[in-house]
Amino acid sequence: MRDSFSNLENQNQMRNSKLILGILLAGILYRLFLTWNGNFLFNMDNARDMVDVREMVVLHKLRLIGPTSAIEGLFNGPAWYYLLAIPFVLSGGDPYASIIMEIILWAIGGFFLLKLVSKWGTWITITIGLLWVASNYIVLTNLYAFNPNPVTLLTPLFIFLLFKYLETGRFLYSISAWFLGGLFFNFEMNFGIFIPVIILVSTFFIKKNLLKKKAFWLGSIFFVVILMPQIIFDLRHQFIMSKSVLNFLDQGSSGMGFNPAARLQTISSSFFNTFVPTLMNHQTLAWIILGLFILLILKIWKSAVKKNSLVILSLVYIFVPFLGYLILPVAVNPWHLGGEMSASLILIGFLLKEIRDFNLMGKLIAPIIGILICFFALVNIFNFFLNDVGKINMDPSLYKNEIAAIDYVYKKAEGQNFRVYTYLPSVYDYPYQYLFWWYGKKTYGYIPGEYVYSPNKPPYIPSQDKFQGSKENFSGLVFLIKEPNRNYTRFGWEGDFIKYNWETIGKEMVGPLEVEIRKEVNWQ
Repeated sequence: MRDSFSNLENQNQMRNSKLILGILLAGILYRLFLTWNGNFLFNMDNARDMVDVREMVVLHKLRLIGPTSAIEGLFNGPAWYYLLAIPFVLSGGDPYASIIMEIILWAIGGFFLLKLVSKWGTWITITIGLLWVASNYIVLTNLYAFNPNPVTLLTPLFIFLLFKYLETGRFLYSISAWFLGGLFFNFEMNFGIFIPVIILVSTFFIKKNLLKKKAFWLGSIFFVVILMPQIIFDLRHQFIMSKSVLNFLDQGSSGMGFNPAARLQTISSSFFNTFVPTLMNHQTLAWIILGLFILLILKIWKSAVKKNSLVILSLVYIFVPFLGYLILPVAVNPWHLGGEMSASLILIGFLLKEIRDFNLMGKLIAPIIGILICFFALVNIFNFFLNDVGKINMDPSLYKNEIAAIDYVYKKAEGQNFRVYTYLPSVYDYPYQYLFWWYGKKTYGYIPGEYVYSPNKPPYIPSQDKFQGSKENFSGLVFLIKEPNRNYTRFGWEGDFIKYNWETIGKEMVGPLEVEIRKEVNWQ
């Protein structure tokens, strides 16, 4: 009898594993179709990171800090840059390699997400799996390489590690959870600052005796170790980051005053407005799920929720940042809430399971909600293949469009040396700074003599002179690449060129980008 039960359990596990792998494979293929042929974003933030990683790898300059934060003088940790360095080295600098890396992170997170919810049944696994595959919010994290994205994608792994530690007390799970939490702090401080509180509160509610164990506190050392580069940077620069944080908090507290009701409304709206795209932009479905979950918590808190460590952990993962944002005077943007949205998928699975098991009516309601989620997810996927595949995308920040403009310039130059200046509403032309260096050199064998935002401007990229092309054999050709005038600053940029004795010899739209060709009149 015991052998029969064991065989049945093994068969179920094997079937679940095949189901999970099938869902993840479908999601990987979907993401490859979405991003293939240059259909991913390469905007100022993405390109800035690639420029910094280029300096790390090519010039061997290790970094103690990562991307800038919303607080002036405060920087995220460098872990994102070191992570980006892996696809950079493996691909020779191809920006698409960072997209592939994020798709891999999506698959890793998805594996642990589905592993956690699979114990609640096959159809719940399928429902949450399709949500992970087709959610607009989750999909967006694979369309551009951005430092907060790993928090969204790897949250299921973090919850799994912390859940296993609280379940087993094993030291390996403790250090793994703390280490990954430290990486989260590196990737996005606006969320990562809550990680120690999440671990402490979860442990207190689920298995408080672990707080007395050495494994818990030794694990926390790994969190601190990950922060050491930022700490060293702060010490070496007269506590510039610490002073920035204190100044920011002081300005926040002495500003317009704290209005608890208004802050509650603002943060609640931010969470809900991010939850809606997590559910494929169906607001009614989001309200139904939230309403049912609140009723469920009130109805069965003692009987079910308090006995389910995974649910408590997921709730803490959401509510600790929620309460923290009510107090801290920080702006809460959608990319700050990726971890909470990933954790919400676990709670949706739990909700469906509890409704299904509640009564006869629940056995009808739960499948209806599951079917709706699956239907909307499949509609998202089918809409892409029916309406978007092969369709021209006029986003000027799309990698494909940027490369088309660069190809146009090089072909018009016909192998001759030239200068090129680019207008972006953000002023900083990081995408073209990187792409002319990497793509121009790789595809056409040379870098233009000058490629900057505007002539005779102070350089804003460290070691920019190390990545410039030859100044010799200039052909007299000058190209102006212009993004659309979205914030009405292009006229001022174009005015900088009036003083130059350049004759306009051509102008053409390359997708959403205007490329103007000029030539120096007195060039010999």
